[in-house]
Amino acid sequence: MDEIAVATGYSISTVSRVLSGKSYTSEKAREAIVQCARKLGVLDELSSGRLYVNGIAVFAPGRTFTARGDVFYHEVTKGIADATAAHDVYLSYCGLEEQRPDLKLFLDRASNKNINAIIIIGTDDPTIFKLAATLNKPCVLINSVDREMQLDCVSPDHRAIGYSAARYLFERGYRRIISLTCLRRETLYARLEGIKEAYRDYRTPFDPQHDLLITEAFSPDEAESAMDTWLSAHPREHWPEAILCGCAEMAIGVQRALDRHGLRMPEDISLLVTDFAWHLEKRMRHPVTGIAVPCRELGVEAVHLLQNRLNRPQAAVFNLLLQGRVLEYGTVLNATRYAARAEQAG
Repeated sequence: MDEIAVATGYSISTVSRVLSGKSYTSEKAREAIVQCARKLGVLDELSSGRLYVNGIAVFAPGRTFTARGDVFYHEVTKGIADATAAHDVYLSYCGLEEQRPDLKLFLDRASNKNINAIIIIGTDDPTIFKLAATLNKPCVLINSVDREMQLDCVSPDHRAIGYSAARYLFERGYRRIISLTCLRRETLYARLEGIKEAYRDYRTPFDPQHDLLITEAFSPDEAESAMDTWLSAHPREHWPEAILCGCAEMAIGVQRALDRHGLRMPEDISLLVTDFAWHLEKRMRHPVTGIAVPCRELGVEAVHLLQNRLNRPQAAVFNLLLQGRVLEYGTVLNATRYAARAEQAG
């Protein structure tokens, strides 16, 4: 600290505050001290325990901040808060939609002199990414795709999650599977590509006309209508052995459609979701087997990426993918039970 104080002209107490990750120092002082500490190699020892910013602007779809809004993204913001709790950092939250976001609002908030870093959650607009890259502030994307590869990103590995969900069914003997999903975001296309990859690996043809149902949104009502229409339009012998559902909200509608047709889970049809949501358990007839997608972990890892970018500004751009995990709730027959049921049906 003595050496940094001499080199920068600031007091030892100011150097101490900056290296401790405290706020209440000017941007000019913080930048000079951090740059000097970086040259001396000090940050290499402190990078895992310090966050050298005073303020972070967090942008997410507006529904994230409403009472009955997007629980997934709300959990992500909790992860950001958890990861910054040990630091003296001010978090500013702002609504920014996935499509056609307010560019002026973004620039006004992100350009604020008290904001030193940016986190953008769930936005697909490439113009926002280009603007963020010009602000000369570290920026991390969460659950988004930067085609220009200028910004660090952390996302669930959607392709791997889709693949794992389909493989889970294939390994238990299922072949007649319907995938019910909404494709309003690029990340959901990646999940569908993972499902199709599993079909190829298990040498099973994928026919979009028969094996895929697409809705405009994730609502239970749309899922119920789509599933009910499909079952009514096909003879019972062509009905699926399993349904691969895009999210827990849609699974609620699927359960209602199955009830209407007198189908039991998993005795008649198995059900698996690729985006398990624990907060909807009480609204379901019973919980559904699915892939739990990391939520808070996304926020935590985004903060760590910010730390890395602040301390290693010339490091290669990261694209960090987090894996999901299977949670079993008994709505998919295991291999032995499925084989016995198939033999009985034969």
